[in-house]
Amino acid sequence: KQWYQRRVVITAGKEIDITVEVVVPEDTCKDVYGVGHVVFGSVWTFRNWTAAVADCEAKGMQIALPKNAEENAQLQRDLEASFNTHPNAIKFAHTNWCWLGATDEEEEGVWLSSKEGELLSYYNWDRRQPDNKQAPDITYPDTQNVAGIHRGTGKWDDSFHHYKRPYACLCPNAEIAPADQ
Repeated sequence: KQWYQRRVVITAGKEIDITVEVVVPEDTCKDVYGVGHVVFGSVWTFRNWTAAVADCEAKGMQIALPKNAEENAQLQRDLEASFNTHPNAIKFAHTNWCWLGATDEEEEGVWLSSKEGELLSYYNWDRRQPDNKQAPDITYPDTQNVAGIHRGTGKWDDSFHHYKRPYACLCPNAEIAPADQ
């Protein structure tokens, strides 16, 4: 995928029009920015939860959902490594949350995977989470029925579907690397 960015620079009273071509490969899981071995390919695009799940599925993958502490740590490492090297990640410096493939939309407090609808056996909830907070805006009368992960701590939080966040997809044929790699 190619992205073009146009910038006008004003120097000494003159406008200079500069067009810069930034090439961002579409393949989420390849080592395109020197990240190395990835299990979870980060997608540095703002999408709501439903669109993030659909995007991973359209790529033949599924949205990230760690099944144990080792996978949670791997996801956090992959998010941080990608954040430090991907050219799109800089615009996400103000947001620390990324989507996970977990929802309790069918029954409050019963967390299921978005892909198989299976009951989760592993959680890494942050303190006092999930709290099922009510939306402060009547435009979105829902409650917090989907999950996100903090890219810095690896802790989980329940959230609103309509929020737009980055996310990661589980790479095909991925294997968890030992923590020291």
